[in-house]
Amino acid sequence: MAFAHQVGGHANTILASPLSASTLIKPSSARELAFYQHLAPSLDPHLVGEWTPAFYGTLKLAGKVHPEGGVAQVPPATDVEPEMLVLENLTYRFVRPNVLDIKLGTQLFDEDASPDKQDRMRRAALASTSARAGVRLTGFQVWDHGQQTYVQTDKPFGRALTVDELPLGMARFFYPPLSGPSAAERAAAATATTSSSTASLNPSTSTPTAPTPPPPTPLALPLPLPLHLLLPVLRTLVRRLDDLVHTWSRLALRMRGGSLLVVVEGDPDALERALERAQDEADKTAKAARARRERGVSTATSGGTAAPHTLQAFDVRVIDFAHTRALVDGEEGPDEGVLTGLRTVRALVDGLVERLTELQRSEEDEARER
Repeated sequence: MAFAHQVGGHANTILASPLSASTLIKPSSARELAFYQHLAPSLDPHLVGEWTPAFYGTLKLAGKVHPEGGVAQVPPATDVEPEMLVLENLTYRFVRPNVLDIKLGTQLFDEDASPDKQDRMRRAALASTSARAGVRLTGFQVWDHGQQTYVQTDKPFGRALTVDELPLGMARFFYPPLSGPSAAERAAAATATTSSSTASLNPSTSTPTAPTPPPPTPLALPLPLPLHLLLPVLRTLVRRLDDLVHTWSRLALRMRGGSLLVVVEGDPDALERALERAQDEADKTAKAARARRERGVSTATSGGTAAPHTLQAFDVRVIDFAHTRALVDGEEGPDEGVLTGLRTVRALVDGLVERLTELQRSEEDEARER
């Protein structure tokens, strides 16, 4: 069964896991399996699970279910289904996950790709925001708690954005009222209006008649999350992105075609409960640390205390490592193209925090004046 919350990558490549709702499965490639099993642990023992989805191993297809219910063994042939990676489902701890997939990197092709593919991918990066900003908004879904439905934004939106429009794109995901139409959307609307306004010929008289153009279709913008809930999430996300940039700047690898996945709880009630739990956990941790200091005991702890089933306010991880590899002779240092993208995302979120903080102040001032 296809994974319900996939917003990027090739359609229907991420599948719901038969093992548990907390995991998902995807076709394995030699490089992605090597990343999880060998490369990532050799670079940073905390990388997998902390900054990527947790990795639980692989599955192989043992049989296929016929429509009438029988099970047939898969023959040992060249067309056998691929080995599947079993990975953490990053949306599991959310009631209504808002999911954003951001393609990372200024270079999108492998060095061993054919010259034609390299040229095609180079032109694709130059035609989008990838080459300059190191990011492209691949796609996202946002829960509209007013209409009780998801609003999907697909690849064409992100591909058409300019670098200057990236703040608009990020606002469309995090706080839709701040996002007006992009230049491409305005152009498409103008073309549609012009086409509908073009005079047509009356078949009986051959004289032009001018139909009344329909009104432009408004953007389907979801009802936003309340600012008093969203702003704490965004401020924490900025700090998390700072940590991610620091971590990635120490990794000697090259990643092509990977993404940053951002998940935010889209249900206001669930988000409020998740933030309250996070604050309770922070208070407990601080209280325990003070007690240990007073007793002269080390304050080092062994990770978080939240149970795996508890609600989460947001998450951010790097995903998709099918084209990630170790350095080869002549290469050194981190992947600067990916770091450019991560820094761009950090700057965009920080800029959005500033805009929303000002908006919140304005709303509070208006409320006091009433």
